[in-house]
Amino acid sequence: MSRTRRSAFAVVGAFLWVLASAFASAPAHAAPDTPRENDSHIMIMPPAPQETAASSRAMAAVSPTVSPAADYVHTTSGNPVECASGNLCAGVWDPAVGKYKVLFLYRCAQYSLSYWNGVGQAVNNQVGAAAFFYGQNGQVLDVALPENRPFTYDWTPVWSIRNC
Repeated sequence: MSRTRRSAFAVVGAFLWVLASAFASAPAHAAPDTPRENDSHIMIMPPAPQETAASSRAMAAVSPTVSPAADYVHTTSGNPVECASGNLCAGVWDPAVGKYKVLFLYRCAQYSLSYWNGVGQAVNNQVGAAAFFYGQNGQVLDVALPENRPFTYDWTPVWSIRNC
C-alpha cells in the first residue's frame, strides 16, 4: 500500500475518531438550548386541597423542592401557567404558601423530590424525551411520553424524576 493511501486512511480515521468523541462526550440535554416560543402548553392547576386554611399544621408546612434546583413559579387554582418547549413542568401543592408550585425541569437530570404530596399536574413538553417517575426503592412508577398534554398526577409515591 502506498504511503499516500495510508496517510489518507489515517486522516479519515482520525477525523472519524474526533467526530465520535465529540458526540460521545457531549452533555445530555432534554431539549435544545433555546426553547421554541410557539410550542408552549398551558397548565391549569386543579382545585386546591381541602385543608388550605391557616392552622398550626399549615404553619409548620415545608415547601416542596427538587435537587438539583429548578426554576419555578407559584400560582393559584385555575390560573394558567405556560410550559415552554423543552421543559417537563410539574405542579405540586405548596402548603407553606397555600399555592401550587410549578417547577420547570429543563436540564437533563434525575431530580430528587422532597415534600411532594397530593395531586398536582404535569406536562412533558420536551422534544423527544420521555420522563421517568421513580418510587422510594428506585422502581419506575410511570413514564410520561412527550405528548404535550397536561395530566393530573398524585405525587405522593414519587421520590424522583428523570426528565431525559
